[in-house]
Amino acid sequence: MKPERPLITRDEVIHLVGDLDDSVIVAILRTGASYVEVENAVRWATDDTADIGKQKRESNPRTEAVYDLLMGDPNFLGIERER
Repeated sequence: MKPERPLITRDEVIHLVGDLDDSVIVAILRTGASYVEVENAVRWATDDTADIGKQKRESNPRTEAVYDLLMGDPNFLGIERER
């Protein structure tokens, strides 16, 4: 029997992506992504080398789903631009 991936908590999602709208946080939780997968999506979303990030995210559907949610949220992009 295959071991289950540890689920990420709401607080962990907020820690990784910032204080986004509740609907985005819930959508990220619904992807079933792990902490590492969300962390990777954030890294790829903020990566200056978009081609490398695109290649990496295509290898995992959960990470890609989180990446797409982040890239579609103007608040996430706004937060990242201010850093």
